[in-house]
Amino acid sequence: MTIWLQAKDGHGKWHSVAEGAKVVKSGGGSSRRANVRKRCQGTGEVSWRSVIDVDIIGVSDSPEKAVTKTVSVHCGAGL
Repeated sequence: MTIWLQAKDGHGKWHSVAEGAKVVKSGGGSSRRANVRKRCQGTGEVSWRSVIDVDIIGVSDSPEKAVTKTVSVHCGAGL
């Protein structure tokens, strides 16, 4: 599982600012997920989203990725 944290720049383009990856087994629980973090900088409002790709080992899959709902936060992205 790979997850990218993206921030939108002033021109409306998304940029990956952090990446996290983890091999996880099936089932729930906080230890069975990948996470990614980026420290906020500045005071401006920034739009954030995550892009998630899950690959099952040994199984062919499509190139589709899940994209989370955009969230605006009052901090700078340092782009």
